[in-house]
Amino acid sequence: MSTQFNVLRWSFLGFGIVYGAYHRYGLESTAKQQQVDAAYKKEEALIKQAKAEYAKLHPAKSAAPASGSINWEDPNLDIGKALESLIQKLD
Repeated sequence: MSTQFNVLRWSFLGFGIVYGAYHRYGLESTAKQQQVDAAYKKEEALIKQAKAEYAKLHPAKSAAPASGSINWEDPNLDIGKALESLIQKLD
């Protein structure tokens, strides 16, 4: 065999090894990313489930207090309904 053929053969072998290592790294990083995504989705589903269970155990309080007073510092206060209730009390 000629020297040029041996150089070409060993060059292709080296290129194949380098390409194989690069390709394997790409496959491994893709698999790791898929594992991370799956773990995140699982945690997200657990959080959603926990929020639903908490909502069942601790029902939301009504916006209008039973005593008739209005909490003006409530962030969920509907000012229109509050004013209507005050007008109805005057009538």
